[in-house]
Amino acid sequence: MSDSTASETFHSKPGDSLADPYNIPGILLFMAGVVGLASTLTAAGYGYGGWTALGAGATAVCFIASITVFVVEHERLRRLARRR
Repeated sequence: MSDSTASETFHSKPGDSLADPYNIPGILLFMAGVVGLASTLTAAGYGYGGWTALGAGATAVCFIASITVFVVEHERLRRLARRR
């Protein structure tokens, strides 16, 4: 993906994006997705079909929502970089 702001960095040091408070919802949703995935696999292993379907849906929603939050935040930073 090429962009016109390739010469400017969004964050000056590695790890700054994790410290950005706007990324916290995306990080929490991703962690909830990982926990949901583990729970879904456990339910599937024990043969609970209803819980497996519910967990799979919740896990998918968490992962898709976290990716959406990360993309929206990336676009916000891109707009800020273009203004400079």
